[in-house]
Formats: sequence, structure tokens, C-alpha cells
Amino acid sequence: MEPMIKTYDIPSEERTSNTTDFFVDDINNINSVGLLEIVKTDGSVDGCTASVIRTNNGNIAITAAHCIFDYYLQTWNTNLYFFPGYNNNVPGRVGKVYAYKSFIWGDFRQDVTRFDYGFIKFYYPEGRKLQDDTGAFDYDLVIPQGNVPTTVFGYPHDNSGGFVNCPKDGQHLCLWQGDSFDFPSTLPNYEWYRGINVDVGYGSSGGPWLRNYDPNTNAGNVMGISHGILYEPYPDTSTASWAWHQDDFANLLQYAENSQ
Repeated sequence: MEPMIKTYDIPSEERTSNTTDFFVDDINNINSVGLLEIVKTDGSVDGCTASVIRTNNGNIAITAAHCIFDYYLQTWNTNLYFFPGYNNNVPGRVGKVYAYKSFIWGDFRQDVTRFDYGFIKFYYPEGRKLQDDTGAFDYDLVIPQGNVPTTVFGYPHDNSGGFVNCPKDGQHLCLWQGDSFDFPSTLPNYEWYRGINVDVGYGSSGGPWLRNYDPNTNAGNVMGISHGILYEPYPDTSTASWAWHQDDFANLLQYAENSQ
């Protein structure tokens, strides 16, 4: 497989112009999850979810590949803006962060349900790391099997999906907790995916699936990200995540970290 890379041409004077000088000192705020604003090629704006993961670079988030690359138009989205900690129509403490580069596997272009994850590297003030100001999740290279207690975050909009006790207006961070699971072996390519028994709705794509989530410290391991509903014969009530392979995930992340 070959990685694909997109560089966003943001004027140097704008790259950190909307980033605040605040350093996060309260780990009980969920700043490692954020709203991802997507500017499409026609100028329209859409939304996804992304989360900061712990890396040596310190300025990298994970989201769905289809939030980065428009599969149906077969082109990159024009710009990505990240709002870590966004909630209740209020940006988080670090403000608006501009994407510098995005990375996906080229095989995603052939099938929107495969390899649906990618990494975003951000512009951030020199001498600082985004993860130091927001916190960051660890990640699983080897995806657990069987039923695993899982916490899922997202920003559903248009009153879509099955999150409960949360306004599904794209402005609020919603949470679901339950077991993620392996799909039955009777389904085609069942080993490629994991599922959860909720439709996370539009806007939650790319949201993290966390194992061992601790609400007191907001720590946990990303073991998947929300893709959406798979085609029949998969159930239309279950959100899926691509069950990445260890080497694929590690190689794409290393490529992102090493890219200048």
C-alpha cells in the first residue's frame, strides 16, 4: 500500500493566529476530543470528530479518512480546522487549530469502507505541542477481540443518530458507553470491522472508540474510530470501525510523524 498526503496552504501569518496562549492545567476537561470543521471543494462546510493521540511529534490527531478525502468526488477536502474541547457552541481552551498535512492509505480510494482512518498534523506555535495543551489518548496497535467496554465520543448534527441525553445539533460533544464487538462470521469480510450497537449520527465520523477510558483523567486507548453504517447485509443499527492491522497503523503514523 502507498500512503497519500495532502498539504494545506495556509499563509504563515494565519497558521497560529486563532490559537490561544492558554496552557491546559485541568486534565478533567475533555480537550483531547474536538470538532473537525471540513471545507469542501465547493466551499460548503461539514463536520466530523477528531482526537489528539500521543506521539513524539505532539501535533497529530486521528479521524476518519472520509473526513479528510472525499471518496465520492475522489479529491481531498480543501481545508480542515480543529477545535479541541469544543462544546455547547464554545471553542475549547486552545481555540482553532489549522491542519498542516493529512495522511491516509491510498487503498481507501477504492472502497469507502476500508482503511477509513487517517492522521492530521497541525500547525502549532513554535516550541509548543498540541498534546501538551489538550492532553492526548494512547492507542492500540493490536485491536482487542470479543466484547470490550468502549466509550465513544462524537458531535452528531441534524438530530441524527442514537446518542441519548445530548442535543444532536453539532455543537455538543456527546458520549456513548457500551460494548464494542466482533461481527458474526456469517457476514462478508467480518474480520475487517468492529461494531457498536448505536448509530452515532452525522458529524460523529472519526470520533474515538476508547478502551479503559477514565473520566477522572480523560485517559484511554483509541481502539477504533467511527466509520458509520456499513452496507447490507450488515445491520443498519450498528456503527462500524475499521479494525486496523498493527503494521498498517504504525507505518502510516510513522510516515505522518516523519513528514516535514
